[in-house]
Order: sequence, then structure tokens, then C-alpha cells
Amino acid sequence: MEMVSALPLLIIFVVAILSKNNLLGAAAAIVFFLDLMRLNRFFPLIQARGLEAGLLFLTIALMIPFATGQVTLKSLASSLLSPVGILSIVGGLLGAYLNSQGLEFVAAEPSIIPGILIGVMLSVSLFGGVSVGPIMAAGITALLIRLLIR
Repeated sequence: MEMVSALPLLIIFVVAILSKNNLLGAAAAIVFFLDLMRLNRFFPLIQARGLEAGLLFLTIALMIPFATGQVTLKSLASSLLSPVGILSIVGGLLGAYLNSQGLEFVAAEPSIIPGILIGVMLSVSLFGGVSVGPIMAAGITALLIRLLIR
């Protein structure tokens, strides 16, 4: 492992721990460990499929209320037709759209990743944010750039 590639990961790890962003700290530690163990041949696979795996587990977690009976067909139908339900559909549409824009923007401009990570770390440490939204943050960044710069 070259020190050049290790240093950013170590800095992210330390800052994540200091800012109480355990998810980011764990991610930096895992990537550092994989690189240290010379398992970086798995990086392309993780980069290509890691987001899908994470979204799969997030979606599974969101499905648990159906399995536990917290959400029934009756409550589902009535909640979707309520004002909150309709707004949640709009929120889902906007969120999915912004996430798609974020994925495209990160792929086209990977140089935005440090800024997004800093923003996420600041949000987690200062405002009680939750570190599940870097792709959404990239989508919002893409939207802001379209509105303010281009």
C-alpha cells in the first residue's frame, strides 16, 4: 500500500471518528484494510456493485414493517390516499430523481466526492444528520450547479 493512497483514507477515518460518523469511519477502515491486505483487485467489483448491495439492504430494512404487520393492506391503502401519503409519493419521486442525478454527477465529476463527504461529516457531527445520503447530496449538488452556475 502506498502512503499516497492510504493518507486520505486515514484522514477520512480519523475525521469520521471525531465527528461521530460511524458509517463513514467503518467504510474508510474497510477500504483501508482491503488495500492493506492487497485485496484491491476487489475494488472494481465493490465500486460497481457496492451501491446496489447497500440499497438492497436499505430496501430490505424498509420492508420489515410489512413482514411484522406494522403496515397492512388496509393501512397502506388509506395512507397512500391521505395528504401525507400523496406527499410521500411526490417525495419518493423527487428523491429517486435526485439520486439518479447524483449517480450521474459522481460518475462524471468524481472530484466532488471530498466536498460531499465533508458536508456529510459536518451534518452528522453538528446537526444530527444521518450518513445515508451521499448520492442524494450529489444530486442536490448537481441541481444547485444547474440553477446557480451553468
